[in-house]
Amino acid sequence: MKKQANLPKRYLTGWKNMNKFKAAVITASLFLFLLSGCSLKRTIVNSTGLIMDDVEGAFYEENDILFAQAAIPGNLKLLDGLIRGSNRENESLLIKGSKLYGMYAMAFLEDATADKKDDRENMARAKNFYKRARDYGMAALMKNNDFKKAQEGSYDEFKSSLQAFGKNDVEPLFWTAFSWGSFVNLSKNSPMDIADLPKVKAMIERVIEIDDTYFYGLPHLFMIVYYSMPKMFGGDTDLAKKEYDRVKEISGAKLALVEVYMAKHYAVQLQDRALFDTFIEAVNNTDDDVIPEIMFTKVAKKKAAVMAEKADQLF
Repeated sequence: MKKQANLPKRYLTGWKNMNKFKAAVITASLFLFLLSGCSLKRTIVNSTGLIMDDVEGAFYEENDILFAQAAIPGNLKLLDGLIRGSNRENESLLIKGSKLYGMYAMAFLEDATADKKDDRENMARAKNFYKRARDYGMAALMKNNDFKKAQEGSYDEFKSSLQAFGKNDVEPLFWTAFSWGSFVNLSKNSPMDIADLPKVKAMIERVIEIDDTYFYGLPHLFMIVYYSMPKMFGGDTDLAKKEYDRVKEISGAKLALVEVYMAKHYAVQLQDRALFDTFIEAVNNTDDDVIPEIMFTKVAKKKAAVMAEKADQLF
């Protein structure tokens, strides 16, 4: 058996140092690879998120309501994936998720059919999507530390924290509150959910305080719903009418959805069938392209048709 050569000590030391150097190089290379991978993923997520702005604009301007309804679920799942890929850290994506899920539930699930069985199924789905929209919106809003801390406090602390939001926060504030309020409106048998209504109202009031002209006066539609509720829940039909007048003033009578909301909530609360029919007729007489966002007018007309079909159930 051959004896192992006795290498000088300096060679052994050099060999060990070289191994340490190689290990350091490999470790550094692996770290840089992983870092570049994370950076690449973040870049892709952020870039794709920007494209969603164009997707949203194209959806608003689509004049075929069936095509839009079929196309949007795929885009919503893409948005879910982007939000997940960002670890729910991308505020812009969270806001987009809140807005589009809330809009989808409102446009294509509520008042989508006169069939009672299908309507019940749609309402269950709408609640699910409104909740998702609310949760995405709250995740975005709670990046504000004042608002986040107020979640565990009193109603007064919650309302006070809303002062931390300004002009740039109108969109997430509105869509979070809109979806939250719509969820509560579909949960009238749940005292726990109804108890959240004052917080929702406070959020909408803050939006109105900052900019009540947002999207043709859309924040006032929530107040129409709120004030058209029974008095025991804070309803006041005189105030609902004032909110309606304000939307008409802001939009130049171009937002057909306001007549849908007045028919569904205000006229039904008053049990005034003639007024209901007047609002429905006003929607039907609106030109599709009265605003660039044609889809909103198309949705309003579809809802008006369904509500007209259900009128005998409402009066």
